[in-house]
Amino acid sequence: MCYTSLMRKILVFITAVFFSVSAFSEIITSEKFNYSIDFPEGYQILDMEQDETTVIFKNKYLDAHALIKVWENSKFSSSMNALKDTLGRLKATSDYSEAVWRRQKCAIATFESAMLLPDSQAQGWAACIPLPQKKGYLTILSYSPKAVFEDLNQVLVSLIDSVLIDAGSFREPGLITAAFYPRKSAKPITLSIDSHTVATQIDSVDAEASQFVIDREFAVFSFYAANNLPEMFDAWVRFYRLLARDSMERVKKVSFDIYTALKDDCEKKDTENPDAALAQALLYWAQDFNYERKSSTYDKADIESIPAILEGGSSDCDGRSLLLMCILKNCSVDSCMFISAQYSHALLGVCFPDKQGQTIKVDDGLAGKEYLVGETTAKNLTLGMMPASMTDRKNWLPVELP
Repeated sequence: MCYTSLMRKILVFITAVFFSVSAFSEIITSEKFNYSIDFPEGYQILDMEQDETTVIFKNKYLDAHALIKVWENSKFSSSMNALKDTLGRLKATSDYSEAVWRRQKCAIATFESAMLLPDSQAQGWAACIPLPQKKGYLTILSYSPKAVFEDLNQVLVSLIDSVLIDAGSFREPGLITAAFYPRKSAKPITLSIDSHTVATQIDSVDAEASQFVIDREFAVFSFYAANNLPEMFDAWVRFYRLLARDSMERVKKVSFDIYTALKDDCEKKDTENPDAALAQALLYWAQDFNYERKSSTYDKADIESIPAILEGGSSDCDGRSLLLMCILKNCSVDSCMFISAQYSHALLGVCFPDKQGQTIKVDDGLAGKEYLVGETTAKNLTLGMMPASMTDRKNWLPVELP
């Protein structure tokens, strides 16, 4: 049986999604069901149904596949029932677990099935998530031939963890990470910022969970970098974007406590734009961190996790820029970070149209925005200052959260 015929048989057996592609690399969105997936680079639509409920993807570089099925909300009483029914139709052997994500009970499974691929047993991960406003149960299968499952496991998990079902899910860890690393207990930390002592907290599991995401996503990115693929830089941006997404909720209370502690002083320093004073105070704070690259080997990411930096760990330009981006975004300040392969450097970006200094323009498909840069490693530099040897704007890539 040819591959296309097999896909059509599966579509009929388990029963075209209209997808819009965003400016954020491989993020695709279902207009009808209002979910998005921040795909690893290279996934393409292979087949889909006209009722906008089923779509099949294949990665053009890897033997990695994905199947998405949205079931009507009235068909099942729970995400677990929906997932078991889906995998049952595919005669899969499965191991199930439950997890709470976005305040909803979700289902996760590892599975094997002989029906998904021609001439080989499929092995992979599956998840089912209730969609908001009772739009249905979103079921995702991420799989490969069993023979290469161990090699592609990180990519398969990354896809499941990249599902987004509402605005809030762009700002918190994904389903798989939340299931593997549930919240445990508060861990007090103390920060010294602009002569203020800020007593705050993170979760005791945050550093370990963030490191899990860093290691996984670096393994995904490394494939594109090692093979010098055209999507290599998109994959690099996605690496940092997923780290930012994972970190936002972890530093939410930290951000609030910093803002509360510095608010009055910032309003005195800059009555017209206290947010700019806040960003400058945070920039000076980051410039005083202990500088150290975490890893000197090519098989591991050399960025420290955001929770570990807050606990006093060493950091470098990308970790600091990512940290400040997340804190400022939690404080409703329009911020991003910039990365450059040519300069082997990263910068903070903040959007303050009334402030003067060096900026980098980010094209948003309309007029674009000018982001004032922030150098996080050289001490005593103010917003809008950058090394003279790094001013070629075409060498900087923006990392944003949608």
